[in-house]
Amino acid sequence: MPSAADTLIARLQADCTAAEAAERAVRTSVEARLKEAERARAFAWRRLSVLGDMARIAVLEPDGAVAVERQLVALFRDIGWIENGLEELGEGARPLLDRLTPIAAALHAGSHPAEVDVETAAPPSDPIAAFLAFEAWYEAERGQPFLQAFERYVAPTPLVEF
Repeated sequence: MPSAADTLIARLQADCTAAEAAERAVRTSVEARLKEAERARAFAWRRLSVLGDMARIAVLEPDGAVAVERQLVALFRDIGWIENGLEELGEGARPLLDRLTPIAAALHAGSHPAEVDVETAAPPSDPIAAFLAFEAWYEAERGQPFLQAFERYVAPTPLVEF
């Protein structure tokens, strides 16, 4: 039969084990939340970069069709999928172009409201909401976030001290 001291020590050890398990669970939860917050921050900055670049191009080009094409070329060039023009994209990129074109057109329409025929044209969509919807579609379709395409692998460089 265990002594009173052995029983006390066993109970204290069980408390320690439970406390360690609770700490591990909290750390795992916090690490997962931090990772998600990091990703949200990175994607928000990438979204700013993408839509900001596209909006700047839209402002500079008065012709809507040319502006849309230039915006898309800049986007795909930034990702590294093309070097010169949209014709470099394969047929698999057609759904991307079909979904990104209205976003580029909305950015152009927002930059040139005087040129939009109010009676015949539908009001431009909110480019941010449209881009978020595009991102959701892309992730559902391709299984990874669109903004992840902007990640670049950088090989480690050896540090040499002289």
